[in-house]
Amino acid sequence: MDWPPFLQLSVPVTLAVWVVVTAVTLWRSRTRLPEAGPALTTPPGEEPPAVVSLMVNRWRSDEDAIDSTLLDLAARGFLELRQPGDDPAETTVRLRKGDGRSLTPYEQQVLDRVQKLAVGGEASLTSLAFRSWSEARRWRGAFYREVIEEARTRGLSRPRLSRRIRHTLLGAALVPAACMFASWMWVATQLHAGLSDQITGSLIGAGAVFLVMYFVVELRWSDRNTPQGMRVAAEWLAYRAHLVAMEGVTDLAPADVASWGREMAFASALGVLPTEEALMRSRVAL
Repeated sequence: MDWPPFLQLSVPVTLAVWVVVTAVTLWRSRTRLPEAGPALTTPPGEEPPAVVSLMVNRWRSDEDAIDSTLLDLAARGFLELRQPGDDPAETTVRLRKGDGRSLTPYEQQVLDRVQKLAVGGEASLTSLAFRSWSEARRWRGAFYREVIEEARTRGLSRPRLSRRIRHTLLGAALVPAACMFASWMWVATQLHAGLSDQITGSLIGAGAVFLVMYFVVELRWSDRNTPQGMRVAAEWLAYRAHLVAMEGVTDLAPADVASWGREMAFASALGVLPTEEALMRSRVAL
């Protein structure tokens, strides 16, 4: 078959242009971290540890956010972590009344998990781990969505692709989809297919092309910092430098939150606690 000039390369050319434009848009909207200023010796803001954790991890889900939330609940008196022996793996968590401040939905989610598995008001850290991967995935997803929602409410993050950009990309995706429809119709006509078969096949081809591009645009991309978020992230990275330089942080066990307070929760949120020492990661971070 001799293809009409306007159809011969219409689909690959328009699709390639769309892919390039989308790739450039995603690259320009990627999350960046600011340079940290001089080390700060005190927490620079009122942001919760979970928000801080996602902020310094470019808004990607990170298990430190869950670990630090549980430690923060203990530091604020909602939970009590006890280590009866020399092995931190024996640490237990006991429910308490807290400091009177209201909880965010994701903090309540962690507290509900402890309450659900506690016997006589107490549970071991090891018992908090999920046995089902699917259940853990749902739990984590709900947790991270609530943290992101709070960060957006605080003006620290925003969707990576704005509504206007998403609509523009989806509108542009109609061009290769229309070219696919026209190409399929022409081929079906040359093969003397029935009109209903021509339309059905063309719609399926065009729909398949558009659907792939739709999922690319509407994929759950990580957030990006707002200008305020960049400033706050720089301050928290400066505080992280102080925690890294402190002696004894790498030797902390979960129960040490009783003496360290929220500083230990922020150390976990900022990734200062090493993986092999952060028992919360393997036992609670699901």
